[in-house]
Amino acid sequence: MIKRAPLTFGQLSLWRSIQGLAPEAYNLTEIWKLPAGSTLISVEGALEALERRHEGLRTRYEPGGEQGLTQAVWNAAPIQLSVVEADGDPDAAAYAAARGLTVRGFDLAVDRPWRACAVALEGTCVRLVVCFHHIAADAWSINQLHAEFLALAGGGVLPGTAPSACALAVEQWSAAKRNRRNSARRFWQDLFGSAPAMHRETASGSLSTRWARLASDEACDAAGQIAARLLVSVPSVVLAAFCLALSRRTGQDKVLIAVHFNNRGDPRWRTLVASQNQIVPLLVTLHPDEHFDALVARVHRDSFRAYLHGAYNVDDVHELGAEHGYSGSVNGAFEGSVSGFFRYFFNYLGQGQPDQASRSGRLATGTAGRNIGAPLYLQAQDGKTLTCTLRENSADTGFGNVTTLIYLLMDLIKAAGEK
Repeated sequence: MIKRAPLTFGQLSLWRSIQGLAPEAYNLTEIWKLPAGSTLISVEGALEALERRHEGLRTRYEPGGEQGLTQAVWNAAPIQLSVVEADGDPDAAAYAAARGLTVRGFDLAVDRPWRACAVALEGTCVRLVVCFHHIAADAWSINQLHAEFLALAGGGVLPGTAPSACALAVEQWSAAKRNRRNSARRFWQDLFGSAPAMHRETASGSLSTRWARLASDEACDAAGQIAARLLVSVPSVVLAAFCLALSRRTGQDKVLIAVHFNNRGDPRWRTLVASQNQIVPLLVTLHPDEHFDALVARVHRDSFRAYLHGAYNVDDVHELGAEHGYSGSVNGAFEGSVSGFFRYFFNYLGQGQPDQASRSGRLATGTAGRNIGAPLYLQAQDGKTLTCTLRENSADTGFGNVTTLIYLLMDLIKAAGEK
């Protein structure tokens, strides 16, 4: 029996954002090291247990319904993995397999929204390469699935039951939640009324992408000191520095940023495997004589208010945006999506993305990697060091903008930590 429901707000937001993007932008591929002694049967069994536990791993997405797409939860089915035999280097074989999985699109109406293969060395399974369509999982979900997979592959049993995206969707669209939906509409309406006019990319030529990554132990320590003395979060410190750096580079006294929010505050849905991320808007006015601490406190307070409206119907927002001249796309990406309204994006990754880590003080640049098409997109994570990755998509070709901005951001944090 197939269970059907409308999309959750997070699923709908993701679906609207990825239209027209290449699979590399919305396919999330991971390489997991397998426990010693893993067999193909044990790996397949652990994956089958995960799929039975989490509806999102066995959900298809059918055309139709009020939002143009409906989620349909299928029954779990046996899993048969293909096996790639490594020629002495299992990591190289896994990376090659990952590239192959990432560039393949999904037919969401009939395919599982994930696929995987095992990598074997001398007949023993040593790596699992798994690719998730982003509508089925976000970064939080993938970290959770990894931990659960390792527990199951080791012979463990997971307690309790997992929450259902269908149940969340029914709740979000219910009459009981109408006031909450209306509150989110008013929040966005006020935002559009205060925001500067939408500025679109006018340069001719195709877009190119480039990124810069910089880690700093000193900035990490400084951000922690600032957060502790102001009783705010480290992400608020980094976000405030990003706003100030943008203002100094562009001369703008108002900066509108799309902040990624994971919508995991309600304990009932914290372990839901699905895309729950949505962007929340943050409009920051920069004052020339304002102390950095005051800016951080204000950014933290305003971000918290925005997070209260972090789950919303993106179609409502698209309609409201059109009434205020927000339509189309800043640079051609996210056409027809709320994400297209924004030039600047911020995403705090926490400590769960080791592939985004870097050695302190070392600047790295490049053009490869997952590219969502955002005009200017900052990802930050902390731990022993603060690592920031700034990706730009524009008609430019040089690295000057991303490298200058990322150095300025780090310098602002370090200078403020010394006071």
